Amino acid sequence: MHKLLAFASIPYTILLTVLSLLPQVGPSNMPSNSDKVFHTIAYFIFTIVWYLFFTYKNKISTKKAIIITVIYAIVFGIIIEILQHTLTQYRQADINDVIANTLGAILAVLIIKLVLKINVKYN
Repeated sequence: MHKLLAFASIPYTILLTVLSLLPQVGPSNMPSNSDKVFHTIAYFIFTIVWYLFFTYKNKISTKKAIIITVIYAIVFGIIIEILQHTLTQYRQADINDVIANTLGAILAVLIIKLVLKINVKYN
């Protein structure tokens, strides 16, 4: 499972990029700002799969993998917002999306640390 998730990082990033640059995805009658939940979940997953990629593929330390992954997730989210603003007529850059993306990355790190702590405790 760990290997599969590690290799899911690039396809997931491509999917996230495409979905972020397409016209609005999902129902149009959703409550205001409800897309922020989707941003948080998307970047939570993004952070997990890239963390697994960095620790599995590159065999780097947990701390370094977490730092690299969080920076990557935040920068990627900012780049996507810039691309939405510059490449599309139907999307706009939104600082609240960047905040939701960052929150997703931070939540993922907290879960990663919790799982690692539990694994150390029971191994």
